[in-house]
Amino acid sequence: MFDLLTVFGLLSFAQIWLAIPLALAFSFAYAATRFESPREIFKRAATVGLWLFFFLALVGAILRFVV
Repeated sequence: MFDLLTVFGLLSFAQIWLAIPLALAFSFAYAATRFESPREIFKRAATVGLWLFFFLALVGAILRFVV
């Protein structure tokens, strides 16, 4: 039958690597809509990217230990 542990167990560590390009694209798109200079875009993209990775890791850890 349907078991959440089985579903989350199927998600391997290799699939987490797919989130990196998505997070980078989101960070750069968000920063590029806010700033015009390349220096500010890269600075803001790095900040948003770090926050996004932290948030994703936090949600993943919560789901891993709760479910």
